[in-house]
Amino acid sequence: MPRPRNLEELKSALLYNNTLDVWTALCSEQGGDWKNLDAYLGFLEHLKAQSVRLDVSVVCPPIKGFSDKPPKAYNIKLDTDTIHKIRLFRAGRNHITN
Repeated sequence: MPRPRNLEELKSALLYNNTLDVWTALCSEQGGDWKNLDAYLGFLEHLKAQSVRLDVSVVCPPIKGFSDKPPKAYNIKLDTDTIHKIRLFRAGRNHITN
């Protein structure tokens, strides 16, 4: 199954999604490198700073090419407010915009 091209496509498939799928969709939207583990960890910190509820995922989906050891994944609810907060993080530049 191909990865979602954007957050709206991901949201239309499921209301709750894991952060790895959200990350790859955001990188697809913004032209970021989804394989950059440091950027992904920065993205998780951004979500926490934006008070996005992160529920620990009991299943970490394997993503080929991401890293030798799969990073921690969380489940998040993709609603309009959360998608706005997600898009404040610039995956291609690894920083937050106002």
